[in-house]
Amino acid sequence: MSTGVLSDQSLARLRWIASAVFVGLFAFYVASTVHWPMVWDTPIMHYVNFLMSRGLRPYSEITDMNLPGCYLTERWGMAVFGWGDLSWRIYEFFLMAVLTVSGMVIGGSRRWFAGIYMATFFIMMHGSEGPIVATERDELMMVLLVAATAMLFLSLRRRTPALMLPFGLLTGLAMSLKPSALLLDVALLVLLFVVLKRSGERIGKYLLWGLAGNVAIAALMVGFLLQHQAWGAFLFICTKIVPSYGQLNQRSYVYMFRHLMPMALVLPVALGIVAAALGRRRVGWERWALFCAMAMGALSYFAQGKGYLYHRYMFVVAILLWAGWELTEAMHREDKRSRIVGVAGVAALFLVIVPYYGRIIHGSPRVGEQTNALPHALQSDLVQLGGDSLQEQVQCMDLIQGCIGALYRMRLVQNTGTTGDLLLFSPTASPAVDYYRNWFLAHDREHPANVVVLGNEWFQHGTVTFDKLDAWPQYAAYLRSTYVPVIERHFGDESAPAYRIYLRKGSKVLAEEELHPLH
Repeated sequence: MSTGVLSDQSLARLRWIASAVFVGLFAFYVASTVHWPMVWDTPIMHYVNFLMSRGLRPYSEITDMNLPGCYLTERWGMAVFGWGDLSWRIYEFFLMAVLTVSGMVIGGSRRWFAGIYMATFFIMMHGSEGPIVATERDELMMVLLVAATAMLFLSLRRRTPALMLPFGLLTGLAMSLKPSALLLDVALLVLLFVVLKRSGERIGKYLLWGLAGNVAIAALMVGFLLQHQAWGAFLFICTKIVPSYGQLNQRSYVYMFRHLMPMALVLPVALGIVAAALGRRRVGWERWALFCAMAMGALSYFAQGKGYLYHRYMFVVAILLWAGWELTEAMHREDKRSRIVGVAGVAALFLVIVPYYGRIIHGSPRVGEQTNALPHALQSDLVQLGGDSLQEQVQCMDLIQGCIGALYRMRLVQNTGTTGDLLLFSPTASPAVDYYRNWFLAHDREHPANVVVLGNEWFQHGTVTFDKLDAWPQYAAYLRSTYVPVIERHFGDESAPAYRIYLRKGSKVLAEEELHPLH
């Protein structure tokens, strides 16, 4: 088809115009989110690295339960981009750029637009979800796995075994964040074996290069544990604590199915299915690789069982890559119906989905400031109570609402190495709960905190209330007998975050606060 609005030239021009629009949308995403502060999990990951830089050992003196790769990748990001809020926004922009390029590489010279299609949807969706999901572990894992898939595609297309080394390194890093990445690593290596076996090529070099990358990352993780003398504590975390956490706040399968796919994704997927049906060609190993990525993403989402938005990222990106692949392929075919479906897919993305997410982003210009209200207020209170003189005197009884974030920004070493009260206020007893309560009390008795910050987040109940203290009567009695509540701050209605500050009786901090009360 050489003439008309569906000609090769017109469709090529459409793809380039859409790509130029994507560049503008990326700039819009940067401008709309560059003010976002670090909230939720990111300040905790930063703070763990800060504590390690002050000599505390992970897993034994620091109670955070993430895998070593979470700390190492965070440390590398901090080393390259910096420790502040703006630096971390630049880091995420870099991740989105890597995701885009990787998607284009997967598409190849004929279907590179599939990467643009995927990145346009994901970046707009991600921007609409707010700062609480920014640079989550699942996001980094997803980018690493998409980049690894791109390296596998290059290795097979160019018949270059050495390109499997970066594949192995990238999948190894992804597995060091969450073990569910192993599913895609194994699936893609099996696919590689089948493809090379059918073509009669030697398989050994490809597999050895890929496995060498995996082994190198595994050795790096073991070295991290040995360096910090944390092997025994790490094994305890994996066998006792992680299973207990995994059982908390589990969602029903109905809920999980309902939230696996964003509603806005239905249209691209439906058009992708139509485009694939019109093609009626052999699936091929490249599509099978995308199907493997979809399956891994869905399995990881369901295995975690909590239905968080960022847990579905791998599935969303994989199915978008496939839809973009089918729609781009449809625009290259000769029949008119295929080309119409391809154009409809592009129109649906840029004329329906992008405006939908754009309105959400534009309608929440102060979302970053709102999520930062609690840690900012707490930081001001702690500065008035003594600032840097409070080193090793503040104890956070909070999870992700901002107490650790305030300590991180002030570079204050906490009284203990606990990074959250996840299990301390559990309403049900378990060996993990008993262990952490005893661990905390032993450390606190040895060196009592002069300042206790109690947040109202109660993770196990999925709510906010200071009644969580009743779940641990021993600590509630200790707090009443040893500390004086001096202020309680709320940041919205009864369902919003809040914190109380307690000061230890007889402490210098309390004496100073009585002279200059917090308001």
